Amino acid sequence: MRVLVTGAYGFIGRHVVQALSAAGAEVIGAGRDLDLGQRLLPGIEWRFADFNRLLTVTDWRPVIESIDAIVNTVGILQSTAKDDAHRIQVTATSALFEAAAAAGIRRVVHVSAISAEPEVATDYAQTRVAAEARLRDLDLDWVIVKPSLVIGEGSYGGTSLLRGVAGLPLVTPVPDVGAGRFQPIAMQDLAEGLARLALAKHPTRVILYAAGPEPMDVGGLARAYRRWLGFPEQPILKVPLALMKPALWAGDLAARLGIRSALRTATVDQMRYGETFDPQPFAAVLGRPVASLDQILPPGAGSLQDRLHARLYFLRPLMQGVLALFWIVTGLVTLLPGPRAAAIAMASAAGLSSAMAGLAVIGGTIADIVAGALMLNARWTRPAGLMQLGLIGLYLIMGTLLQPSLWADPLGPLMKIVPIAALTLAVMALAEER
Repeated sequence: MRVLVTGAYGFIGRHVVQALSAAGAEVIGAGRDLDLGQRLLPGIEWRFADFNRLLTVTDWRPVIESIDAIVNTVGILQSTAKDDAHRIQVTATSALFEAAAAAGIRRVVHVSAISAEPEVATDYAQTRVAAEARLRDLDLDWVIVKPSLVIGEGSYGGTSLLRGVAGLPLVTPVPDVGAGRFQPIAMQDLAEGLARLALAKHPTRVILYAAGPEPMDVGGLARAYRRWLGFPEQPILKVPLALMKPALWAGDLAARLGIRSALRTATVDQMRYGETFDPQPFAAVLGRPVASLDQILPPGAGSLQDRLHARLYFLRPLMQGVLALFWIVTGLVTLLPGPRAAAIAMASAAGLSSAMAGLAVIGGTIADIVAGALMLNARWTRPAGLMQLGLIGLYLIMGTLLQPSLWADPLGPLMKIVPIAALTLAVMALAEER
């Protein structure tokens, strides 16, 4: 059987590809970055599919050609500068379902979310609900799977955030989401269940909740992660949502700039969902019990890399933000009359005319501000870092030529550039490939 997996190199998608391949299916992956897909999963066929662009049945026809079943794993938490949630989760997803019905594809398995219910008044939930409703209206053999928090090797989204929270020292702060509950499920269980549903021969048309056996709050999950990482117990601090708003707004802004973060308004809104579900229907698909949290996260089983990831989760974006702010503020301060006059005087001492010295200072100021602003966009982190290192090298050369004595002062401007260069290299090294 030929099965198309959309979002095939994503957190859930790539595990579904592996489960389907292990079951003997011929898997075709769909995604918008085919180079990335071929690097991560080189053993399958790939087709281009950008849910921002495939908005009609006609758009989807070449993608689903000669396909027997579809597993759709594409979804986003909220809109960003690059991705529109309604376009992706309603318009494009509905067009995919309609194209499948028109092409006579036997089965569509759609991965939604456990909190995607009509009574949940978030954009994330409502866009998911709209897509589910369209799928149910079509003459298709469909299955809608709604997983709770999915935990697997590596981390993504909410599980990355939980690791980061668990890695904080002294206390473990968690949002006070009231009656919000999770039923964490192992990635292996979810992927195997999705593969079985895609390959099953009998018709279904059912909604399944992929939930683990243990409902728990976010504090309980954070404790479980600390035990898994091998960190000692420490107090759980419930943070009122009103106090978290500045951090959530910053996370929303970071997402707009391309910096992936689960610390967003939509994340906390979804955490407040408190309904729990029976794990037995999904266990029946697996033919065995769904794994418990202790089986998913055995105490002390986390590796050194897992512990480093937890410790650096909040530190990396903080370093990037501080570095960007340093360059922007440095540039803006140089525009002030006093610092600008001092910089022009130093350039003039090197033999530049007054006009050339002024132009050189203005040029350096603009370069500083641009280098800092580019660092705020995740896609430009490494180019911005290279620009900053180039400017640092230029300033070191100029400072050495103009006033070599500055090196003698351990608190002087030349010595201060050295740790900034080290911070730039660290941020560049930790930046995600895009």
